[in-house]
Amino acid sequence: MAESNKIERVRIEIVCSQALEEDFTEEFEKAGVGKFYTKISPVMGAGYSNPHLGDSVWPQLNTMYIIFCSKEDSEKIIEIVYKLRKLFITEGISCFVGSGTEY
Repeated sequence: MAESNKIERVRIEIVCSQALEEDFTEEFEKAGVGKFYTKISPVMGAGYSNPHLGDSVWPQLNTMYIIFCSKEDSEKIIEIVYKLRKLFITEGISCFVGSGTEY
């Protein structure tokens, strides 16, 4: 495979309560980012907030977004995460940033 065909991208994984899906979608649209993503739902797990396990004890569930984007878009997405964390203090919102290569 030719090296000239590869594109370096920023990989962002966001895990949040399903209740925040619409908020993320609206913020992405306003900022013109997050147009190309993979959405996995439902996602269950336990982080630094209450567990979201979809059972009778912890009934909430999460959604996960995986986004590959430019450095500029990643900075805007991270700002959206900070904004929504401030608005929804009790909701767990995790954001992991790494890199990826598209061939």
